[in-house]
Amino acid sequence: MKIDCHLHLPVREKLSNLDAQKDFLLQELQANNIDYGIIIPDNIPESSIGNLDQCLTLFQNEKSIFIMPSINIVGEPISSVDEFDDLFRKKKIVGLKIFPGHDEHYPNDVRLNPFIDVCRKYDAPFVVHTGWNSGNPGAAKWNNPKYIVPIAVRYPDLKIVICHYFWPELEYCYQTTRSYKNIFFDTSGLADHEVEDATGKDIIMSVLEKTIADKPNGVLFGSDFGMCNLASHIELIDSLSISDSLKEAIYCQNTIDLFHLNLNR
Repeated sequence: MKIDCHLHLPVREKLSNLDAQKDFLLQELQANNIDYGIIIPDNIPESSIGNLDQCLTLFQNEKSIFIMPSINIVGEPISSVDEFDDLFRKKKIVGLKIFPGHDEHYPNDVRLNPFIDVCRKYDAPFVVHTGWNSGNPGAAKWNNPKYIVPIAVRYPDLKIVICHYFWPELEYCYQTTRSYKNIFFDTSGLADHEVEDATGKDIIMSVLEKTIADKPNGVLFGSDFGMCNLASHIELIDSLSISDSLKEAIYCQNTIDLFHLNLNR
């Protein structure tokens, strides 16, 4: 079984509406033998990858798709803390994500504290975009893991997932965060050509293998599909020098456990 914990609706010239984007996404998941996925909507009202309400409606009858909304504290909010609380209570969402670097705020901005409390209430992951943005290295100043560590210290019961492993500085991110048992990583974007060129494929594989050795439940399979290639991310996991049982945990069990996914809903 494979679960992709980091998906977006794809934007392609031939895809003229959200329904077409959804169909293309589901086709790609099936073609790559991905059994379940977590869709991340945008945190603005109008977006080519859909907002929360649009994604909730679009996937309401898709048992293989879970939803993880993203928080907006710098622009027009599309959901309040109370709305997220209600969606968690109704089991319609499985985590919350922030986009520091796309949004100009730090992960430890105090405005995020009420949202963190909601994640703690439901034992749901707090997921953080990190690293360069494509063509924009300066975005990383907003999401440096040194701003994530204080959250892990203050909230030891909070499960934090770092996306993209603060590329291209994976080794720095590993050394900065390795002591914190409540920090996890997804593999989203790490098999993208731009990320590999900036970081080095050997470094990516080495840091992932060290992270898995430190904490076997610490790495989750994610592709950032919509923007990145699914097959290349599967190849990345398959190429790691780890046991088949650890690969299986990365592909599915770690995500099931961390996000409390109910696959029989």
